Amino acid sequence: MIILDHTAVLALCRGHRLLSGLAVVEVDDPAQRAHIPALCLVAAGLERPGVAAHVGALPGLEFLPLDFAGAAAVEQVVSAGLDWPFGHAVYAAASDAVEGQILTATPEAYDGTGVWVVDIGKP
Repeated sequence: MIILDHTAVLALCRGHRLLSGLAVVEVDDPAQRAHIPALCLVAAGLERPGVAAHVGALPGLEFLPLDFAGAAAVEQVVSAGLDWPFGHAVYAAASDAVEGQILTATPEAYDGTGVWVVDIGKP
């Protein structure tokens, strides 16, 4: 699963080529689309209002809700020292049957989490 964290969502909104390609290609299988965790969308929207409306209109994206189990897991990683905007991405990458890949502009933020991170470069 490909996961965009809040830094990747912001880069997408600024026209990042790779991310734009992922976001505009409609794929029949939702599992093959890029995924944005709800808290990552909130964090991006706090930095750039209107992000949710922008990315919500793109056909190649899926949005991951946060249920009770997810909220409890995010609480644990944030309590352990991870900044909250990254918590839902870590949970999404670690909780799926297939290991998720987090696309991010800040790979160092995930040090020590054990998740697979792909550096998209600085926006």
